Amino acid sequence: MSTEDKLIKRELEEEMKKIEVPSSLYDFAKNIKKEERQRKSTGKISRKRTFQVAAAAVIALGVTAGSAFFNPAVAEMASKIPYLGQVFQTKPVNTMIQDSLEKEGYKNFSFGMTPGEVTSFEIRIQGTEKDADRERDKITAIADKVLKSKGYDKYKIYVSYIPQVTLTKEEKELTKLGENLEATLKKLGYDIVYVSPFNSQIVVGIPKTETSLEEIKKATIQAAKNNGYDKVVSIEIVEEPNNREDIWLRYMRTIYEGMALKKEYHVTGYGYSYKKNKMKMIIKTNLKPSDEVAEETAIKIREEIGKFVESEKPNSRVKEDEYEIIIRDKNGDDLPF
Repeated sequence: MSTEDKLIKRELEEEMKKIEVPSSLYDFAKNIKKEERQRKSTGKISRKRTFQVAAAAVIALGVTAGSAFFNPAVAEMASKIPYLGQVFQTKPVNTMIQDSLEKEGYKNFSFGMTPGEVTSFEIRIQGTEKDADRERDKITAIADKVLKSKGYDKYKIYVSYIPQVTLTKEEKELTKLGENLEATLKKLGYDIVYVSPFNSQIVVGIPKTETSLEEIKKATIQAAKNNGYDKVVSIEIVEEPNNREDIWLRYMRTIYEGMALKKEYHVTGYGYSYKKNKMKMIIKTNLKPSDEVAEETAIKIREEIGKFVESEKPNSRVKEDEYEIIIRDKNGDDLPF
């Protein structure tokens, strides 16, 4: 089974939980065929639903996308998911590592992912140097397992510690106040992003969709008084990331993860420029124009990015945007391929 097939099987097990699978595989197969017929006749089955059905079929029947399959349409669709598309459709690797650490009981830690010749993952646990030394092998093994499960082979894992910080009595009290206020407001049914009581004012962050500004302000003032604080309250609207540039940036993060963590692409970093609905994607590599694999690698990078963008772009808000792929060599010059 190829890395890509394993990725589909493993990472989409969560999608299986969302799909009602009949107890009989025969009935399940009939349902897949029925959906395919419906798609051909009406064109109304969503891309996401088709993707879920194909993924479920691959998982439930234990076959790969390239295997002989009783439903050629499903097999063909699964085989056409671009490599970067698979990365995009699954959880980011940093989220997967964080989830895995939390499942193993690690709660207080920070996580960083740094581009370079080899991508560095730094995991810092709260405690002392001795704590980091004691947990290093276990944490490294957890992160390494996640990275290898995605077929990645170009990374380093570092485990260190976060020095313990002693809060003052006032900081502890304000932290508790913030938690109490947030819990009270949410219990009243308001959509709250955060509550910050640490400055002269209490700042309540709410999404743009929450319209009960005055009610929230009054409720916060009263709740603060109930907790022994008489402070001015201000409301801050938190803009949700939903503009076109944010969509492109999500694509860029996927491209970086999928390529920088695999040796075959020689990718060391990325940059971008978005102006007037045109995205300029800059892919940095450690290649020299004279390298034997330079032209072949540059062409492969360009093709993989192109397939990925063209598969996602038509279904998003950036479908009318133009884009350009620039691949740079080790010295920062554009590769002539």
